[in-house]
Amino acid sequence: MKKGYALLVILFLTTIILSSACIQKTTTIDGQERTSTLTTSSSLTSTTNPEDNDGLSFDEEQKYGTDPYDPDTDDDGIIDGDEVHKYGTNPLKVDSDEDGITDYEELFEYGTNPLDVDTDGDGLYDDVEVLKGTDPTLEDTDGDNIVDADEVNIYFTNPLLQDTDGDGLTDYAEIFTYNTSPTTEDSDEDGINDSAELELKTNPMLEDTDNDGLQDGEELVKYHTDPLNPDSDDDGLLDGQEVVEFGTNPLEADSDKDYLPDGYEVRIGTSPTHDWRLYYGPEAFKAGLSKLLRKEISPIAKQFVAYNTTLDRTWAILEWIDENIQYNHTKADLVDKLVYNWSTLSEYERELYDNLTKLQAANDTIYHKSGICGDYAILTAALLLESNISPVYMLDIDYKDKEIGHASVATKIDGEYFVLDQFLPPMPIGNYYWNSLRGSKMGEIANVTFYAIRLNKNGEPVIYSNWTWTGERIKEKAYSMTEEDIDFIIKLTKQKFLEIYPSYNEDKRLKQNAEEDLESIKSTNETAKTFLPYGFTKGWTLWWYNEYFALYYHPAIAEKLVEHYWPIPAFREDDWREVIKQCDKFYLIMDTDENNGNTIKDSTGDAFKIPRIIMVMEIAK
Repeated sequence: MKKGYALLVILFLTTIILSSACIQKTTTIDGQERTSTLTTSSSLTSTTNPEDNDGLSFDEEQKYGTDPYDPDTDDDGIIDGDEVHKYGTNPLKVDSDEDGITDYEELFEYGTNPLDVDTDGDGLYDDVEVLKGTDPTLEDTDGDNIVDADEVNIYFTNPLLQDTDGDGLTDYAEIFTYNTSPTTEDSDEDGINDSAELELKTNPMLEDTDNDGLQDGEELVKYHTDPLNPDSDDDGLLDGQEVVEFGTNPLEADSDKDYLPDGYEVRIGTSPTHDWRLYYGPEAFKAGLSKLLRKEISPIAKQFVAYNTTLDRTWAILEWIDENIQYNHTKADLVDKLVYNWSTLSEYERELYDNLTKLQAANDTIYHKSGICGDYAILTAALLLESNISPVYMLDIDYKDKEIGHASVATKIDGEYFVLDQFLPPMPIGNYYWNSLRGSKMGEIANVTFYAIRLNKNGEPVIYSNWTWTGERIKEKAYSMTEEDIDFIIKLTKQKFLEIYPSYNEDKRLKQNAEEDLESIKSTNETAKTFLPYGFTKGWTLWWYNEYFALYYHPAIAEKLVEHYWPIPAFREDDWREVIKQCDKFYLIMDTDENNGNTIKDSTGDAFKIPRIIMVMEIAK
């Protein structure tokens, strides 16, 4: 066989084999080995390249610069002819659009456009989408109405999740509707996720929606307060103030249950966590005499405003208390047990006795119609202040050798302190010292602390001064009756008698009878059995005495004492009235009876004499 002929046969056979062969090639792309199979369907024509059978003629191969002996010049897995005629890709580049993904992967794996770096036009290159797992053929992979590029580059959300932070709100809603963070389930970091805040109507962008000093989450979970109401219990304090500053209960308007809202107590300067009723002192004075509690007794106090002077109002108030309030001996006994048995009582018993012996608000004392000294003091002072008597003086009294003290109230009348202690009459402070020693009543006063209280412009009590006097100083202020006082009392008695019985006239013919009867009464407690002077047809001797009138007496209250205490009330009694109506002449005298009086002594040996006061009135017709 000739050499030339043999070569022709070999070439022919090779062409036939190539035209129907499957060519498998291994290439390295991006550092990874890839195996591709090229399937050709080229036929031998005058325009095709018989060398590589890639669908391109020699002329085309020359035109595109491809290798006529390599069907896949760029080794991208796609034969050159398909790149040129079918896909329009660059047969010389593995990645025609330089988006980081080979043409083969774009066409046969991802379905992207090998000629467009961003197939779906969402702003993210296809290779980025492949790396992030988004769909490079969809501009909004997760269907949340935000294109993938914006999610990645602007909002930093997950383009594969409609709700990136899993808070129940779509990313779109968070960004464009609620202005919350789509990447943080709790945008304001208050302990409640955004969707829950929207349901609760709190602001997901404010950690403290109601601006009360507590985070919304704290309010809901820890304190159970209302995150939409800065003052959940409407007591005048912000919830945050109650928790952080005052230690009160933000769900209880009155944390210490002493009748005063927490906010009100803060405003008037009392403790919202301490029940003022547990202790007689400044806290009790400010709280118990507060405007809010005085309001409860205002209807009663109004009746006293009609009296013009401090003395008249004071007397009327003490008279009302004397008539309407009874001393609660049972409660007083409990106080004794609490004080004297304190060391032996259990915690439960101490708390029980504390509750049973608490001070009463003024309206409570009126309601129960009873109380003990502290209750009387609070009620008396409240009525005084509410009837426009100011200042008042709360008295805290200590006795010698006694654990239990006493509480009372004083007012000033004509510059002197008078004690208002449960019953009529008011008593000068010095005389009150001696009265405390009378019988087994209370005891010897060691000292008295005064708390001077007046109302401020808001009607709230203010303790503007306080001081303590010893018993020695107090007893120096005792008032002793003089001859001038006796004359003054006689004058007042005559005046009041004639107001009651205007038909009467004083007749000095009866003077001698009166004087003789007075001396006889001093010595025998009986009248002298004198005869009526000439000209009278009938007559009577009226006489009476008082052992403690001198103890209560002071010129500032003389008229009130005479009219309401002694001796005028006797003229209104039925048995005397019937006799008095039968006559029209009188003569009245009065004197002290030193021999039949009382003497009170204290531990120092000092004494206070209280003479018996005797009054004799001769009446005749």
